[in-house]
Order: sequence, then C-alpha cells, then structure tokens
Amino acid sequence: MSNNFKVTEVWIEKSDVSNTKVVTTNIDTDDMEQDDVLLQIDSLGFSANNITYAVFGDKMGYWGFFPASKEWGVVPMWGFATVIQSNHSDVKVGEKVYGYLPMASHLLIKAGKASDTHFFDVSDKRKSISAVYDNYLRCAADPGYQASREAWQLNYRPLFMTSFVLDDFVGEGLADSDKSVEQIIITSASSKTAYGAAHLLMKHKAERRLNYQVIGLTSSKNKPFTQDLGCYDKVVSYDDLQSVASDKPSWVLDFAGNKSLLLSLQQQFSDQLGKLILIGSTDVDAQQDKPQGHLNSEFFFAPTQVKKRTGEWGHNGFAERYAKAWQSFAIHMNDKVKVAEYSGVAAIESLYHTGLENKLNNLEINVLTF
Repeated sequence: MSNNFKVTEVWIEKSDVSNTKVVTTNIDTDDMEQDDVLLQIDSLGFSANNITYAVFGDKMGYWGFFPASKEWGVVPMWGFATVIQSNHSDVKVGEKVYGYLPMASHLLIKAGKASDTHFFDVSDKRKSISAVYDNYLRCAADPGYQASREAWQLNYRPLFMTSFVLDDFVGEGLADSDKSVEQIIITSASSKTAYGAAHLLMKHKAERRLNYQVIGLTSSKNKPFTQDLGCYDKVVSYDDLQSVASDKPSWVLDFAGNKSLLLSLQQQFSDQLGKLILIGSTDVDAQQDKPQGHLNSEFFFAPTQVKKRTGEWGHNGFAERYAKAWQSFAIHMNDKVKVAEYSGVAAIESLYHTGLENKLNNLEINVLTF
C-alpha cells in the first residue's frame, strides 16, 4: 500500500483575490511526526462568508490558518473530514470530525488537547486568531451532528454561530444602555448570517421587553427571496433607503462592507444612529471603493463573544443555549432552501469566482467535494 497521498489545494493571491491557482503536493505518511494526524477532507460548505475570509485575509488574520506562501493563501472553510493516518494515541483512523479546514483535499495537523468530544490543531505553523477555529469536533460524540443533515451543518452551523452571538451581543447592549432603539437595520439581509441573526432578534424581542423593528436592506433582485424568509419585520431595497424612518433611534448591523452605503446611512440617521456595527463584507466590489468620510463604527468579532459567554455560562451552558437557538432556526428554515453539490477542483474554483461576483444563489446551500 502506498504511503503517499496527493494533496490538491486552491490558492488565492492575497493582493488580488480574484486570481486563483491549483497546487498539488504529496504527503508521505512515513515522514509524519509524533502526534501528526492526516485528515482527508470529505466535504466543505461555501457561502459569502468565505469571500469575507479572502477579502479580509490579511486584516483579520485568516491567511494564518493554512499557510501557503508570502504572496498566496488558502481560504478557510468549515467542513467534515476523516482521519486516514494518525500518530496520536487518542485519535483513531476512521474517525469523522467537523471543523475549520482549507480549500483542499487533505490537511496535516498536529493533534493536541484531546478529549472525548474534540481535539485541537496545536501546530506551530498554524497562526490562529482564536482557539474556536482550531477545534475539531468528533462527530460520534457531537449532539449537533446528524448524518442526514450534513449539508445544513456545513453551511449554517458556523454562520449561525455568528448569528447566535451577534443576537446575544445586541440584546445585551440594548438591555444595558439603549432600550429606546426602535429599529435594527441589517445590510446584506439576504446573506445567511444576516437572516440567522434577524430570526433570533425577532424571536427574542418580546422576552427582552424591547420594541424594535428588524429591517432588512437588500438588492431589488434579492428582495422577494428575503421577504419570503419571514425573518424580518420589513425588507427594503437599497434604492428605497429613504423609506426607512430616519427620526427613530436605530442601530445598523452591517454585513455588506459597503462604505458608501454606510456613510449614507450615517448621514440619513444622524443623531438617531446609536451604533454602527461591522460584521462582514459580502459586497466584494465595494471593497475597491474608498470614499472619503469617517464611519463612527465598531467591529464585531464573534470569537470574543463566544469566549466571554463560554466563561460565564460554561461550555455546557453555552452549548445548550446554542442548540436551542439552532433548533428554532432550523425548523423555521426547513424547506426554504435546497442543497447544491459541486464536485472537483474546477467546479470549486468556478463557484469561488461566482461568490466574488456576489452571484451566489440564495436558494441553495453549497457542498464542495474534491
């Protein structure tokens, strides 16, 4: 039996994320060191969130997870993988895991801090921005894993984690300091993380004893889809911004990253804008636009809120709250979207470019296999 495994990776040029190339290497398992584990990547989920990882690769440290070269990087993705070689006593060949993976066919990690439910990649070469991303969940011990719903877990679970802690962050902020807010305005409202957060903000406003409207902003093209989601009180197209009442205390949650749009909103709401919170960058084209003007904003980094709440609630308490929120969202979304499968490196590259052009089909959740 051969000890060599061919590894296929898709590399992205850091200075021009529209430029991609396919790189192949070999891993000889005879050269693996103590605690090394070789994962064969079974499937990956792909959404606009992965485009954000590429666009903000340098600024937010996303290129550090799976180092390629000085000029090139590998986009991180969430996925399932199977252990096919292990030099770690507590990690067994054949185990299925879920976690952060490269846009690639295989990944060699150094396993550590193993427990019955998970293990971590503790490799020195992995420059991580949060331990949240270094954790591989053992599917056999994961209460959230369902073999029949892997596509949903690939596409929604990592995004919904951001939705979950963002809703918690906003709820906490409103309860502590800004109960007067009457509008929560969400840009890129058709994106999965945005409407996941909107669903929870709608669900929780009564129990928080707050009286805000959740308003989604989206393109005219995506307006019917976004309305049909049932996650917003109201959906408004970008070209109809003036219809949003500017005399009501408001917060803006930004998933688009379009500075021109945000400057317009900041001007429109003026003193009524309590907070402008930056979360994502689904509008890739807008990143090339550098309009003059200062945004009075703050950046939301999901792992910080995860760490805070895990410390306060404990791991089990956090997991229970998350599972309850996820179940609510999954029931709400059932039958609203369908699975789209992309097999082979050419199809994967093509889908990546579709994402860069902001043309992903919102009615589909994408599953990639090498």
